[in-house]
Amino acid sequence: MPYTTTNILSPNREIYNYINDVNYGMSKPQLNHLSNLMQGLIAVHGNKSISSIAKSILSSTDRSCIYKFLSKSQWDDVLLNRNRIAYLNLFLERHIKPKSVGFLVIDDTINPKPAAKKMQGLNYHFSHAEGKNVWSHCVVTSNFVAGDTSIPIDYKPYYRKEQCKDINKQFKSKMQLAKELVNAFEKPSNCEKVYVLTDSWYTNNTLINESLNKGYHLIGAVKSNRKIAPKGVKLQLSQFEKYINPDALDVVTVKGKDYKVYTYEGSIAKFENAIVLICYEVEGDNLKTPVYLMSTDIELDAKTIIEYYQNRWSIETNYKYLKSNLGFDKYRVRSILSIERYFLIVFLAINFLEIFRVSQKTLMLKTVGEAIGYQNSLTAKELIQFVYYKAQENVPLDEVYKYLKVA
Repeated sequence: MPYTTTNILSPNREIYNYINDVNYGMSKPQLNHLSNLMQGLIAVHGNKSISSIAKSILSSTDRSCIYKFLSKSQWDDVLLNRNRIAYLNLFLERHIKPKSVGFLVIDDTINPKPAAKKMQGLNYHFSHAEGKNVWSHCVVTSNFVAGDTSIPIDYKPYYRKEQCKDINKQFKSKMQLAKELVNAFEKPSNCEKVYVLTDSWYTNNTLINESLNKGYHLIGAVKSNRKIAPKGVKLQLSQFEKYINPDALDVVTVKGKDYKVYTYEGSIAKFENAIVLICYEVEGDNLKTPVYLMSTDIELDAKTIIEYYQNRWSIETNYKYLKSNLGFDKYRVRSILSIERYFLIVFLAINFLEIFRVSQKTLMLKTVGEAIGYQNSLTAKELIQFVYYKAQENVPLDEVYKYLKVA
């Protein structure tokens, strides 16, 4: 079997500059650990464990030092996260176009850990992918979209009530965490409006009112058992749907797809007045199972509501990048402190990639995936240059092998 390795000489200049910008006064060794971990999460292929990162980055210390950096080192992760968000806010102020419409997407994701026994904070959480409860960590997150920018803003781990005493945490429900994410978000001054986008689980009066108090409207999916009151008669959406004549529905086209839509304005559940859509996607001569949407902004038409709501998919795309490309669910550390610091470093990495992608317009990078590819090309070029210059200096090949840890 051929020997394969990923050799990364050191974190590139862009990453190190970014770390310095969000830094609050960490020591140089701490900064080195932070930048090495970020570079490793972006550039190491395959298994992104701390062990593989320590082996692959030649400027890195051994893995025990990185574990200590996460579990014992004296640095303020709360302050660093606050600086990260302040930096994001500054970035959004500079790059969001005037009169933009922004979308704050709220959702949660799970990181399955089926074999873990001693890792703190694990419990059973429902997995939509598997259709059952899975032994995992659960994280509630926010993602902001405006124009061609889509960037994760913040994250809040969710722990079951019975666990909180053991890990010294105050219990907060997912809805409380979602409220905090909405309340903490500051609208960029160039945004004319911000809409909070939610799936049916988060669409309720608690989050609706929190959004409205912040000056944001909410567009969300709603469950089929929610009641509306057409002509004063209260019916569940699924019941009312039976009385709809599909041939009498409005047809709207959004991004090349046709929808047949029934529009209702009035009360829904305990909310006094909203636009509610019963949407059927047209597939050939057939209609798909309906999706129910509501908007607190009653001035929007059906097409705009559907178009706006489709921005909710951005959070799913970024979950894919977080997990498939940046190892968000691949950690093996055990303590809550280490786990939450790891989450912070992964969010620093994806923020860096999106900021770099948007800022470097001449590179014409369309996605975070392309930004990762570009960063990896810089890593490869640096390695080639290193070997080239060592050859120019007549450094013996065995010495080069030793430095690159392939001896």
